[in-house]
Amino acid sequence: MVRKEIIMKYVLIFLMPFSLMACDISLLDSKTKRTCKEIALSRLKHPESYENMSTTEKTTPPNQTMTRITFDAWNDYKVQIPHNVSCLFQTTENKKNPNLISFTWNGRNIRQHELDDIKNLLDKQ
Repeated sequence: MVRKEIIMKYVLIFLMPFSLMACDISLLDSKTKRTCKEIALSRLKHPESYENMSTTEKTTPPNQTMTRITFDAWNDYKVQIPHNVSCLFQTTENKKNPNLISFTWNGRNIRQHELDDIKNLLDKQ
């Protein structure tokens, strides 16, 4: 009986890293989450340093979706700096991509011409 318990213990220890890796896999990524992340990555100077902390998504009644991403990324001195972005999308039935209404970088709205450039890039996709 003791031998079975020891074997089971080692099997569980062996399988534990696989269960922990599953926590990092997000299988239910929505279009708005992916789009907001792509916008954030395009604005980073060192996108390879992106490290996601949290992602939330909230849908409000007039077909609007607010996506908020909190992450860390390097500055030029390779120091991890915390960032957060918020994207507000309007979903429409006749359009395959949601329409970006606003984009907030670290609590501040970006300039209108920057928002227009992002919208143009999204429309081309």
